[in-house]
Amino acid sequence: MPDASASTTPPRPIEVFYAYSHKDEILRDELETHLSILKRRGIISCWHDRRISAGTEWDDKIDDHLNRADIILLLVSADFIASDYCYEKEMTRALERHDLKEARVIPVILRACDWNFALFSKLQALPKDGNPVVSWSNRDEAFKDVSVGIRRVAEELRTTAPKPSLKRDPVRASLPVSSPRTHQCRSLGQDPRGLLLWGPRIEVEIGPPMLRSATDHFKATPVQAGGAFLRMPALIDTGARRTVLTPRAVARAGLRQVDVTRIARADGITEDARVYVASIQFPRYKLATIEVAKVICCELSEQPIQCLLGRDILSRWLFTYDGRIGEWTINEDDIAPRVDPV
Repeated sequence: MPDASASTTPPRPIEVFYAYSHKDEILRDELETHLSILKRRGIISCWHDRRISAGTEWDDKIDDHLNRADIILLLVSADFIASDYCYEKEMTRALERHDLKEARVIPVILRACDWNFALFSKLQALPKDGNPVVSWSNRDEAFKDVSVGIRRVAEELRTTAPKPSLKRDPVRASLPVSSPRTHQCRSLGQDPRGLLLWGPRIEVEIGPPMLRSATDHFKATPVQAGGAFLRMPALIDTGARRTVLTPRAVARAGLRQVDVTRIARADGITEDARVYVASIQFPRYKLATIEVAKVICCELSEQPIQCLLGRDILSRWLFTYDGRIGEWTINEDDIAPRVDPV
């Protein structure tokens, strides 16, 4: 007999984003036709830039869907690789989210091209064995193979997606729903010339993640045992996607490397960068500690600073900045549920 208390609400569809060259639009339409059964069953929903309505800021709309998609399809061809927008922007952002386990990136090889040295070549491609769709004797068979592969990933994501808890913290339940903590801060160094030249800065303390023992007490690491994390000023940079530390800061804080990723510098050059885990504290501003954050290590040659706070940290708050006086306001909710898993 079914459990009457169990929710009958079906899981939400997995959002699929197409990154493709417009020269492959006909092939994209064929793929979407083969995915129709998954859309009819509510397993997936699909989005591509041809769905942008007139008068809409198309770049912002693409970014919005790219940043929230669960599955990102890279429709690969020579034209896709030759497109600066597809390769440098959409694909780079897609791989960032894939590395953070925020989304699953699937290369779909549409037409023959030399993609074995591309940044996405480490990923399992579709159709089978990475054989281009147009090289199959029966194109429907190729798209069926792609559709089956996408369905398996979508069903896996729907199965493993975290379910919202119905339990409420009794302390938090007694608080008003819309009562964020508000902090008024000032940028470090009130010289207007420095503010205009280098932008707003905030003081942070950075050290290794705090590990909990079986008794739920914190274990002190060598840096923590010294009495505090490494304190430094950090540049607030809303134009950067990821938080960055210089190699010197990483070494002084004693952080642990967990990964390597590809980053695009401001001059357009892409390069490998090491990824470390850290705890970030804001003691002067009474902001909650971010117990586990992933930071990128690279030189900040154009900045007299060792830490740059990107949108991966700044997006946790409602942040308002007044550049005339160097003052900002931060409305802080409970950020703990949004800490990136390691």
